[in-house]
Amino acid sequence: MAENFESLTAEDLFEPLLDELFALDYGDRDAIIVTEQKIYNALQQNPAQIEGLITLMLAQTMLGNRDKAKALANKIWEIGGELPRFFELIFVANLLNLGLLDMAAVLLKPRFEKLLENAGYFYPVLVKFALMTGNIALLQRLEAFPDSDDDRILFALADVYEEGKFTGQFKDIQKLVLENAGNFLCAYEYNLYDDRDFPEIEIELYTNLDNSSCERLEKVLLTKIDAYWRSTGNEPLNNISVSVLNIKTHSAWDEETGESEAEETPDQPADDEWTSKAAEWGQIPRN
Repeated sequence: MAENFESLTAEDLFEPLLDELFALDYGDRDAIIVTEQKIYNALQQNPAQIEGLITLMLAQTMLGNRDKAKALANKIWEIGGELPRFFELIFVANLLNLGLLDMAAVLLKPRFEKLLENAGYFYPVLVKFALMTGNIALLQRLEAFPDSDDDRILFALADVYEEGKFTGQFKDIQKLVLENAGNFLCAYEYNLYDDRDFPEIEIELYTNLDNSSCERLEKVLLTKIDAYWRSTGNEPLNNISVSVLNIKTHSAWDEETGESEAEETPDQPADDEWTSKAAEWGQIPRN
């Protein structure tokens, strides 16, 4: 029997499907495909439903279908219009994971003015955007955000480059990474370390390449970063490393955060629900 979607709002229809995707490891292709089919079924009533297209875009990214995900990004862009804030957050995150920085910048630009007032739960994607573009000035502005403690090592790293007058090199390295890996990128993550008594970052690039191609690309990137440093007349700082991985090895968002959805009550404000979901998506603590 066909499902009746007509009585549901777009948010009611597609947020549970996003939640299904958040709970899945990217290597669990069969389960992702099951959810993908649910998304297609829900879109039959309105194939241009932008919330549904954003949900489908995430599913395609998780499956490593980069070209399909990019095509959906362009379709969503052409449709345009106002978005519920949570779906806007997911769209921006999808764009960043595909390396589509110009599109993400347009959506984030209104939040750059009066940054701390406007960032809200967009803080995680603003940090990722600042990192991917090598924008140390933006990172330093975000350090004042109340939820920034999880990224204290990243801000310390930014200070190292600022104090050493290497801000241009930081930007160039991020650009080098995306120029060489961007055509294969499906997700962009990072890990922070300070166990050697100085701040370090490991950039994780999840791609649609097979394992041997991932290994080759990783070697190319590390070699080019080292060569870049030497071309500037400086020894490498050795606090930025890059790992290239197949998208199937990306773990589930729910697993990474180690958190479960807070039980909803009828009186819970919508913003609390969005903040909760955004915390999971951006790996920041919930208030």
